Amino acid sequence: MRQLGVVVPIVTPCTLEGQVDIEGLKMVCDDMIQAGCHGVFVLGSTGRGPWFGREDRVKICRTVADVIDTDTPLLAGCMSFGLDGMIENAKMMADSGATMAVSTAPMYFKYTGKELETIFLKFADASPLPVIIYDIPDLTGVSLEPKLLMKLATHDNIAGFKDSVANYANFKQLLDALSEETPGFYLMQGKEHLLRDSLFAGASGFVVSLLHVNPRPFVGLYNAAQANDTEKADHLQQAITTIMECIESCVAEQPETSTLFHFLNTALNNRGIDVNIRLEHEGQCPDWIAAKAHRALEISEKCL
Repeated sequence: MRQLGVVVPIVTPCTLEGQVDIEGLKMVCDDMIQAGCHGVFVLGSTGRGPWFGREDRVKICRTVADVIDTDTPLLAGCMSFGLDGMIENAKMMADSGATMAVSTAPMYFKYTGKELETIFLKFADASPLPVIIYDIPDLTGVSLEPKLLMKLATHDNIAGFKDSVANYANFKQLLDALSEETPGFYLMQGKEHLLRDSLFAGASGFVVSLLHVNPRPFVGLYNAAQANDTEKADHLQQAITTIMECIESCVAEQPETSTLFHFLNTALNNRGIDVNIRLEHEGQCPDWIAAKAHRALEISEKCL
């Protein structure tokens, strides 16, 4: 399986009113690249992509493109409510410096598997960038079946998948099939607790939001897997799983998406990355979420 490595789904620093903080965005990018991340994904769910308008999306993508090296993969979210919007976003991101277009199933409506196949194939036909299909049923309400994904993998302009389903059996089935039939493909894991197993099974890398807590254990895990150092990989995966349990306990008590933004915002600030990713309507971070984020950072530092 072709390697893409550690790709950070970058947060979008902004004011409470939602104005993009360009210098803050540069700061977070620099932090992640210096820690060893291999690529950046802008305007995903962690980056609050669907919230921002066209002008801000261009600004965010262009800012990151100008900060990172030209050979660093820059994935850009192109999600929309319909096919035309997905295609327009892909063209806009191509003009803004992105190297790959990422999209989920269109939002709002429900679709059959055959309908999704048609939509994704038409998107791939029209996209000026190689396409990464992003499966995240927690937000889209639909999970893409392995059979559908295998069909899509045969398209010349579909370069890979990002899997955030948390079904390792399906992921491994897809990995085994793609490794044999399309070895130049990217298959990225999107769930923190499955990183070690996915990497040793041959995954292309991963894209996970908790990189913002501290990217170094995650980069260390990837490097350990590449070196076939199972002892180090097991140690780091155990720490990462414990970090994930911190945010899971928060989401169990307060399932709104703002919980993740509060958690990551606190973790970044505690690491000395002085940015804001909260919006005014989300209010102040509750003390109990801040305490969990602080605990997650402690775990990440002790495992190194």
